[in-house]
Amino acid sequence: MLDAPPVAPEKLVSFVDAVLFHASKSPHSPAIGLESGVLTYAQLADAIFAATAACENAGLRPGSLAGLIITDPVWHLCLVAALYRLGVASVSLSADEVAVFAGSDLGAVLHDGTPPAKFAGSAILVDPTWFTHRASIMRAGDNAFRAHDLCRVALSSGTTGMPKPIAMDSQILWHRLTTYSLRGRFAASERIYCGPQLRSHFGFAIAFSALVYGKMVCFSNSAGTSVPVMSYFKVDLAIISVFQLSGIVDVLSKNYGGLSGLREIQAGGALISDVLLQRTRACVSSEIVSAYASTEAGTVAFAPVEQLGEARGEGAVGFVVPWASVDVVDDDNKRVPAGRDGNIRINTLGLAPAYTPGMRQVATPVPFFPGDFGRLLNNGMLVVSGRSTELINIGGNKISPDRFENILMQCEGVRDAAVFSVDIKSALPQVWAAIVADQNVNMTEIMKRCFAAPMIGAPTVIRSIAVIPRNSAGKILRDQLRNELTKSGG
Repeated sequence: MLDAPPVAPEKLVSFVDAVLFHASKSPHSPAIGLESGVLTYAQLADAIFAATAACENAGLRPGSLAGLIITDPVWHLCLVAALYRLGVASVSLSADEVAVFAGSDLGAVLHDGTPPAKFAGSAILVDPTWFTHRASIMRAGDNAFRAHDLCRVALSSGTTGMPKPIAMDSQILWHRLTTYSLRGRFAASERIYCGPQLRSHFGFAIAFSALVYGKMVCFSNSAGTSVPVMSYFKVDLAIISVFQLSGIVDVLSKNYGGLSGLREIQAGGALISDVLLQRTRACVSSEIVSAYASTEAGTVAFAPVEQLGEARGEGAVGFVVPWASVDVVDDDNKRVPAGRDGNIRINTLGLAPAYTPGMRQVATPVPFFPGDFGRLLNNGMLVVSGRSTELINIGGNKISPDRFENILMQCEGVRDAAVFSVDIKSALPQVWAAIVADQNVNMTEIMKRCFAAPMIGAPTVIRSIAVIPRNSAGKILRDQLRNELTKSGG
């Protein structure tokens, strides 16, 4: 008698199916940790099924694009999953970012507060009943996206103005979520703290990567409550922005106790300054990992800060990951030798193209220029000198503003700093610095500290302001700061 052919293992259709799989296998395992309590995988699945029915009843149909202006992280995750199950592409955004989408491209916006102003489409108010009413379970794949169908739009960080929409299909999303498991201690961690907001692609990727692998993802409403949340849920991995790391260190320094269970902190979005690293080391014993990523390309490089050595002071961000390739090219798009500065060009698994109005099919993108200037060393270490548009160019010598910001942050009484160049209609630009500092800060000493640095391009104008403008990812909005200070005369 012939043996029956082996049964092929069940194939998970999407990241949403992976989450629901964990709900069926481990229904009582914790899925989401909040300041208000815990949601199990079974409860999360019930909420996703209820939200699917609510979205369908609200008239959302396959092939459309819906916006999400949702504050509550549980609601947000459930609605993303529900819309995916219905075949509706989604984009997470703020009320101001609705203007990114022209005409009727955005058919509806689901919101949990005030509807966006001047929105021509359907603004649908979401309430708690969307996630609590019992709903029939849809058969998996009833409205599945095809291979290259648009299923998600992500917004870039928007440091130069309005964010840019980036298009993703189901394959791009799957690559993004699965490669996250290869970052540092992600695969070995069980409880992960998500620092970025869910309307950023990084928040989306962190949260769903954790849920796809059956882990617990935790959120807090502010830096002030992040430490109690991480402590209570015994978080072993925190993925945050460098700006959020600074806020968490501020909280830890105010006798909230330590985070003994935290084994690793992955921080990106900016360089980790020496001052911040020293302050962090005084509060936590976990490994600190530098990460370099973008909305368009995902994770490109990472490394524990100790492995970067002295190159970290020059802008080293990590070693290029196996699923990405990085070239450094000149202004004529020709590759330059290893160790020489140029424009960074990236190709990676999960690379996503720009979204254009009306797009419903996602084409394979060409290699991506993130707008960064730097070099690639023979050992695979990536050194980012700075944003090409933000570099301080003094007679052809290019200096990253981060270098002087690091010096400013070492000055007594300085709590935050930003450096930028100003066009004064001269042969060379003028370099300005804005600082957030204590009242008794010594400006003369700060100027001396800058001019003592062995670099050209030291700030000649320093202004003390109340707050450095930053986007939701914590990145400095230099154009806005430059316009505000020069318009007001400093």
